[in-house]
Amino acid sequence: MNAQASVCLQLAVVATAVKLLLVPTYRSTDFEVHRNWLAITHSLPISKWYVEATSEWTLDYPPLFAWFEWLLSQLARWVDPAMLQVANLQYASGGTVLFQRLSVIVTDLVLLAAAYALARGELTASRAEDTPPVGQQTAGGGPAKAPPPPPQQQQLGSAPSPARAPTPLPTASIASNGGVESSGADGAAGGAAGSSSGPAEGDGRRGVVLFLLVVCNAGLLLVDHVHFQYNGVMMGVLLWSLHAARCGRHLASGLLFAALLNLKHLFLYAGPAFFVYLLRHYCCEGSALGPAISATSAANGVGGSDPRVGRRFGPRPGPGPGLGLGRVVFRLAVLGSGVVAIFAVSFGPFIAMGQMPQVLRRLFPFGRGLLHAYWAANAWAPYAAADKLLALGLPALGPRLLGPGVLAWLGPRIERIERGRANLAGGLVGVSSFSVLPQVTPAATAAAVLLALLPCLATMWVGDGRPGYVRRNIARAVSYSFLCGFVFGYHVHEKAVLVALLPLALDAVHSPTAARRFLLLSTAGHYGLLPLLFRREEYGTKMLLVLSYFVVSVVALGALHSGGGSGGGDSDAGKRRRRRRQVKSKRFAVLGPAAVLYLAGFLLIELYVSVVHDAVPVLRRRLPFAPLMLTSVYCSLGVLAVWGDMAAEWAREAVAGW
Repeated sequence: MNAQASVCLQLAVVATAVKLLLVPTYRSTDFEVHRNWLAITHSLPISKWYVEATSEWTLDYPPLFAWFEWLLSQLARWVDPAMLQVANLQYASGGTVLFQRLSVIVTDLVLLAAAYALARGELTASRAEDTPPVGQQTAGGGPAKAPPPPPQQQQLGSAPSPARAPTPLPTASIASNGGVESSGADGAAGGAAGSSSGPAEGDGRRGVVLFLLVVCNAGLLLVDHVHFQYNGVMMGVLLWSLHAARCGRHLASGLLFAALLNLKHLFLYAGPAFFVYLLRHYCCEGSALGPAISATSAANGVGGSDPRVGRRFGPRPGPGPGLGLGRVVFRLAVLGSGVVAIFAVSFGPFIAMGQMPQVLRRLFPFGRGLLHAYWAANAWAPYAAADKLLALGLPALGPRLLGPGVLAWLGPRIERIERGRANLAGGLVGVSSFSVLPQVTPAATAAAVLLALLPCLATMWVGDGRPGYVRRNIARAVSYSFLCGFVFGYHVHEKAVLVALLPLALDAVHSPTAARRFLLLSTAGHYGLLPLLFRREEYGTKMLLVLSYFVVSVVALGALHSGGGSGGGDSDAGKRRRRRRQVKSKRFAVLGPAAVLYLAGFLLIELYVSVVHDAVPVLRRRLPFAPLMLTSVYCSLGVLAVWGDMAAEWAREAVAGW
């Protein structure tokens, strides 16, 4: 067992031990949700799964997850058959609790294995070369056994080009506040790889840090092992899909993602990014319209070894009779057949029974409203907060501050506010409809998500067609896609931030800019999860988990990107000590002053939420919703800052590419 495997094993043991310690902690209503789903899938025929409504917690995940629950129920009947009775609402015997808790821990092995595969991949990342996409892959998406052409040969088989070192190339030549760094390039922006410890050791350290960030994630511990859900197994499938993409197994990556969509439809937000990636790098084999066009383009001076095009954005279509469409269509048919087969296995029985409308109503409950009862920290939290503050202030201040024309327009709204004034004092901050600001429809949120995705999709299409481009950018693209869904989506849960956070960890170990984004998003996202665990008994546990993860992440990423090594061959003990002091002083510099200032604000938020609000009776009486609203809005500032930074980077790269 090598050193990296040993450290990863120790981290996995520590994470599992923490999960076991959390078994007797608080359980949310999601525990009863999944117990009810166990009962439904075990006790009822498949025709009743999406119709049964004895409990208010009806089955609303895709069918593949329902079969996952059915599989668990086959084991649950040996523990306590009473948990599998639909009528046993709120049933929570000791055996039931232990079984469901252990089922989450055991299925987390999918996540552990995926994280370790990605960690091992970092060891070989720096040795990989950007080989030409044409002819280097089989129809199954894996690399062909034929050896790559020698370095001095032109990539696409045309005229020879000057030899160059097989160094991974940046995805864009734009450098704005570390913009190139965040693309995950394995060059100098990699931090650790450029340290005095050497490339192999640096890659090993990156792998260990990546494994730590994924496996010990405080948000997953709180949501899955306290609150209770099965996010770990689904995030494991996502990471396996990303691992396959980074290794050049594009078909396997696409099929894994298709299976993931049938486990939880939340992952649909990354569908456009996966579609563009698979169309470009699997169906078209890295070129704009197929391999024949690539060869023609190279012969005409477009793409290929042209440093102004091929190095950054890959081959472009040029004139020529051979379009290579036959191979493109064949690969598209292979991919489409696999995806259709997965969806047919999942949804086929319900289509045959004529239940698809009912299934879709369960999966997409647009009648629930834009916001969850506790606002997620996204773009709609400040919007809802502004509406709430306007609703409080307009009846009293409107007549004195606004003109008669504005008052005439606001008249019906003020009357509606007065009629619903009792709701303004509710302890939850749920908003079924806005009182003053315009309503936000599902179509508007879908349009916002798609518009936000456009720069990323355009960049992924025109990006470098060689395998190294996918390795450097697929995780960033997927993370950004999920973040767009979280920021602008309809009826988004606060827990959905974890779906954007974990893929970002793959980029964070390569770039200081991405590391800063990861730390900012993880802190804002994790703090936004704390109100889910509202009992005093769990206060110390949740704060310890979140703070510990933050400190360890800052130290690990700071050391990785500070170039911290052992001093190499320097024999001067004094220089080595000074070197260590410099590294320690730089570890927190990865955050940057603005991020440090924002993160310090969480201390004030926590002081108000946990101490001041409860200590002042008038605040409890007049503003019972203030702690939750303040938490959501402040966390949303950090989330929006990360989204804006990533969106601006994708936009710069898209403009440069086109």
